[in-house]
Parts: sequence; structure tokens; C-alpha cells
Amino acid sequence: MELLVAALAGFAVAALTAPVGVSGAVLLLPVQLSALGMHGPQVSATNLLYNVVATPLGIARLARSARGNGAEMLVVTAAAVPCAVAGAAVRVTWLSDPLLFRGLLGVVLLGTGVRLLSPSRRDAPPRPGRERGGRRLLAAAAGGASLVGAAVGIGGGSLLSPLLIGVAGWITARAAVVALTTTFTTSVVGLTAYAVFDRVGFGAAPAAPDWETGLALGTGGALGSLAGIALSRRMGERPLRLLLGALVCLTGAVYLAGLLT
Repeated sequence: MELLVAALAGFAVAALTAPVGVSGAVLLLPVQLSALGMHGPQVSATNLLYNVVATPLGIARLARSARGNGAEMLVVTAAAVPCAVAGAAVRVTWLSDPLLFRGLLGVVLLGTGVRLLSPSRRDAPPRPGRERGGRRLLAAAAGGASLVGAAVGIGGGSLLSPLLIGVAGWITARAAVVALTTTFTTSVVGLTAYAVFDRVGFGAAPAAPDWETGLALGTGGALGSLAGIALSRRMGERPLRLLLGALVCLTGAVYLAGLLT
């Protein structure tokens, strides 16, 4: 029964988040903590497993546009690998405290929700000199997003994308390819790190993912992303962004408010 609930949750969350370019992992953390009764670093690891299963469809969908971004994809991949391991290490040590983890989760959710509620600009050809920052800054941004993404369990792409678009001036299509690459790399490496930490007894346990739940979430998410794309064609992106943004902000506020009680 739990696996069916996980698959349905993955489907519903992906259907809502995929059309607006946000990983469903953002909302699956509260689902695991509250509905599925999971706890500890295992929650983050299971969320990364969801990304590993659900993300390849998005990569395949963006493969054509990725042809001109090979160098950037290599940069973020190289930066994400060590930072994902570091993020997993932080999660099983310092962030093993449930209050600290819920506080960080609340901040990440609120930040993501505010971004979704903010007016999105249409893709347009970049103006001369508009794109700022070289590969070192890209690597630093991807590394930071990967560290937080591995620790929380969201992958990091949803943190990197607004920086590339709002600060560096990238167009959305280009940012999406690089952000998705960051999410996938962080998820694969972070998932491996959690499994190794659990195996050798480093940090808090359990750290290894719940494999059955993660696969059920990911399978539902892969199918849900396809349904979400079809849904967005009927409803448009803006209503989905507002609905998801309000839901994410509310969830983040509830977690932060819970720290005060």
C-alpha cells in the first residue's frame, strides 16, 4: 500500500512541477516526512533516487538543445561531483538534527515558492553583454547548488536555474539544460555517497535510501512529468506556477512555524 501511495505521490507532484521546470523532489520531501513516516538522512537519499529515475526523461527531451552547451555541462558536472559528496556528508553529520534539517528545508521551500510566484520573463535573444560571469563563476554556483541539493535531497537544479537566468542573464532554455545536468549529477553522486556512508557506518543512520519507495516515487514521477507536459498545454504555464508557488510557500512556512512551537 505504501508503494502505491509513493507512486501516486510521485505522479501527482511531477505532473504539477515538471511543466514549470522544478524538480518534484522539492515537494516529495514533505510527503516522505509526513505521509510516509520516513526520517533521518534516508529521506534525502530516497529523494535523490527519485531524481535519478525521473530525470532522464527530461534530459532526453532537452537533448537537442543541449548541443551548444556541452562545455557548460562539463563544467557543472565537474563542480557537482565533489560538492554532492560534501553535501551528503553534511547531511549525515550536522544536518542529522531534525530541527536544523526542517529549518533548512523550510528556507529552501520558501525561496523556491517565491521564485515561482514572481513574474517570469519570456525567452528572448540575450542582449550584447547581458550574460555575465565565466566558467569559474558557473562552477562556483553549480557547486553551491549541488552541496545544498545533495544535503536536502532536491538535486540543486532548482537552486541554480534562477541564478543563471536572473543574475547571469541566461535564456531559460539554456539554463534548463545546465540545471538539469546539475540535478542528475548531484543525484547520482549524492545517492552513491549516502549508500557508502550507510555501509561504512559514517554519520547518522539510516543513510541509505529506501530503494523500493524511491523507485516507486521515481516511476510515478517519470509518468507524471509526461502528464504534466500535456496538462500545461491545456492550462498554460502561469496558472500552474501560481498554484505550485502558493503550495510550496505554504509548506515552507508551516515547517518554519513548527520550529517556533
